[in-house]
Amino acid sequence: MSPYLITALMFLSMLVLMGTGLPIVYCLGSVGTLAAVFLWGDGALDVVYFATLELMNNVVLTAVPLFIFMGFVLHESKIAKDLFDTVYLWSGRMRGALGIGTVLICALMAAMLGVSSATVLSMGVIAVPAMLARHYDKRLAVGIVQAGGALGFLIPPSLMMIMYSFLTGVSVGKLFAAGVIPGLLLAGLYILFIAVLAWLRPSVAPAMKTDELVPLSVKLKSLWSLALPLLLIFIILGCIFLGVTSPTEAAALGAAGALACAAIKGRLSMATLKAACSQTFAICGFAGFLIIAALIFSKVYTGLGATVMIRQLVLGLHPDPMVVMLIIQLSFFILGMFMDDIAILFMCMPIYIPIIVGLGMDPVWFGVLFVVNMQMAYITPPYGLNLFYMKAVAPKEVQLKDIYAGALPFIGLQAIMLILLILFPQLTLWLPQQIFH
Repeated sequence: MSPYLITALMFLSMLVLMGTGLPIVYCLGSVGTLAAVFLWGDGALDVVYFATLELMNNVVLTAVPLFIFMGFVLHESKIAKDLFDTVYLWSGRMRGALGIGTVLICALMAAMLGVSSATVLSMGVIAVPAMLARHYDKRLAVGIVQAGGALGFLIPPSLMMIMYSFLTGVSVGKLFAAGVIPGLLLAGLYILFIAVLAWLRPSVAPAMKTDELVPLSVKLKSLWSLALPLLLIFIILGCIFLGVTSPTEAAALGAAGALACAAIKGRLSMATLKAACSQTFAICGFAGFLIIAALIFSKVYTGLGATVMIRQLVLGLHPDPMVVMLIIQLSFFILGMFMDDIAILFMCMPIYIPIIVGLGMDPVWFGVLFVVNMQMAYITPPYGLNLFYMKAVAPKEVQLKDIYAGALPFIGLQAIMLILLILFPQLTLWLPQQIFH
């Protein structure tokens, strides 16, 4: 049987199983294992064994649970609330200031947490009620938090970048550096959108009332809340970019630093540790099984030689590299509407990376484009995960249709950012070239 036909049957079978509502990990794992049994008989068990061994023995992926643990320690110790309280005090008489401040806090939390869910859950509980109490439009309020939470994909330390590095062999440090400027630019686009919208339609993002204003001395005192998180971020990223530590060692340093921050705040307790560990185990367990299932699936069609043949077929047509890039990004966007980002990564990269490299395009640049696309997937209806995180914690007056509608303008801003990064690769590549020359 043709490798093309087998690969097509595998993908079709997986889509049919997904249509039944079966979790993606079972769809990938069962199709991959059954295809291996059909092709290699008893050798199928070797595929499962080596996929599991590859996951367990990879040093790069050790950073994932460490960064997740760091994020949840900071989340459970209420440091996120301290940050938001500071922003609230400084929002003042400027229209849209609270929304703009929320974006800044989300960007800061992205650099601390690396986990989109923790940011959305924290800000959904803290920021959305505060904005609604200030009479913000509810769709704008939830949209800000959903999009701001997704910045964790792009602003380092990004867990998706670590997994991309594991799969492709691209330097994690270069990926982290490549995400800094796009992440800040995207946060800037959000801020510009909120400011312009508040100027054109003052009722959607009103300013603080005069009787809510606080003295400058109180504002200045509140800035101490920023000291510990900023110091932790500078230590982690500084150690990676300066070559003092590997990303995995920096993750361990970050986890220890988060515990230290919680202890300094007087909030390090057994309850905090238990909650952080429980959520870390839950996310890592889910991600681990999903990675194993996706590795089995991808190793089967890679073992068939399908990836090599597809690469030869595409490169043999001598296509315009930009057309190929646009088609790939469109495929990511469509898949992201229905599938988990980890599954997309492990399914698509064995096929796409050889094509990208063969066309002479930089895999670091491509990795950042993929991450931006997955960031869009997290807030794109119908199955964007941030939409459901928001629904879980949003006030009762916020309906699912408001959550969907609130995400739409920010999806447009993410699409603009993606197009800019495609047209101007140096926005992505300049910083890693300066640091790792």
